[in-house]
Amino acid sequence: MDKEYITRLIYEYNPQLRGGTIEVPRYRRDLYAAIDAWREKKQAIAIVGLRRTGKTTLMRQMMQEMGSDAAFFSFDEEETQKKDVLVFVLDYFLNNFHARTIFLDEIHYIGDWEGILKRYYDQKGTKFIVSGSESLGLSKAKATLAGRLIVFQLEPLSFSEYLQLRGHSPKEPVPARDDWAALQDFWHRTLVEKEYFEREFLQYLFRGAFPELCDEEDSTVIRKYIYELVVKKIIYQDIPAIYEIRRRDLLFDLFRYCCNNSANLFEVKNLCSTLNANYETVTNYLFYLRSAFLISVAESYTGSAASRLRRNKKVYVVHPAIAFAVMGFDFTLLVEKVLGPYVETVFAGKYFWRDKQKNEVDVVLDTEPLLPIEVRFREHIAPFDLKGLRTFMAAHRVNRGILVTKNTFKKITEGKKEIFMIPAWMFLLVKQTP
Repeated sequence: MDKEYITRLIYEYNPQLRGGTIEVPRYRRDLYAAIDAWREKKQAIAIVGLRRTGKTTLMRQMMQEMGSDAAFFSFDEEETQKKDVLVFVLDYFLNNFHARTIFLDEIHYIGDWEGILKRYYDQKGTKFIVSGSESLGLSKAKATLAGRLIVFQLEPLSFSEYLQLRGHSPKEPVPARDDWAALQDFWHRTLVEKEYFEREFLQYLFRGAFPELCDEEDSTVIRKYIYELVVKKIIYQDIPAIYEIRRRDLLFDLFRYCCNNSANLFEVKNLCSTLNANYETVTNYLFYLRSAFLISVAESYTGSAASRLRRNKKVYVVHPAIAFAVMGFDFTLLVEKVLGPYVETVFAGKYFWRDKQKNEVDVVLDTEPLLPIEVRFREHIAPFDLKGLRTFMAAHRVNRGILVTKNTFKKITEGKKEIFMIPAWMFLLVKQTP
């Protein structure tokens, strides 16, 4: 370990320790308030999420408010990714600056970091706020740091956050998704700007996952940023640093398959055949991609957990912008025919539903009561587009469903049952809590 170099990094990361100021963006992600509520509590805080979504910025925004009581270090450089570096940094902060709160960025690169932090937490009462771009390490840490760690996940930008960064906040008050009168009021108040929201929604699909791209107009820059600074970093650096990866090319091919087939059913056996790889490898690699927040997997909704395990699942890339960058799509290619599955991707949840007759609902929210959501991003809605919702509502005795549309806003009432048709851009802005 080069102690002089590490010391230099300490002072570079902490201008407040040498009389300078911490420069951070004024805009704060929605998650900031939830994390800030735990800042004065004794528990350590972990922030996990996809690369480039703002974890480091969020931490430094919190630091800015604390001044000299806080100190920061990042383990993003290969030279710093060692246990003895972590111990040296902690001792330096505590012995030289008497820091009350220590921020540690990209902590997942350090082996047994949780054991080291546990010792300092227990013996010295140090407050830690850490971040990582991989979920498994934090899951293990929760066991080691039982009762000492609370975890927050920072998602890619929501459409609402994207609009705020673009300088155009949604109209207030924002309605709840199950309040038709409030939805009507919101629709009428935003109708004059409908074309703006429709246009920005498409831009959000293409670039809206990452704060630094919100105002970027160059499609080539957008694709290169996502491909080089997010996807390649994760596939060829982050995942191999934590897991044993023999075939990085296969890992990338698997992720590219997920990008091409987002919102589609998949079966591991078929993936093995497609990729010419064995079952264990494909299963492990899917797990690694999920741990790195690049993909999510939804299960078929049934009353039995065992039954869900036996059925085919759906795979989703975490945000359409990533899929478009990997596939080399220009914004001009995002026509209605292409967009369907990627609009569904934005609404992906834990469950979908599909019966033996292949009636299907894209998303089932496991609320009380259940809420089925079907996505039909097309110019005209036909009666057939409602079949899946109607079948699910009848089978599960549910009185309300939602059809996410391209531009149709309408309510259909059939006896006691109601189907709300809501444009995609609008549904992303309403309150999603029951």
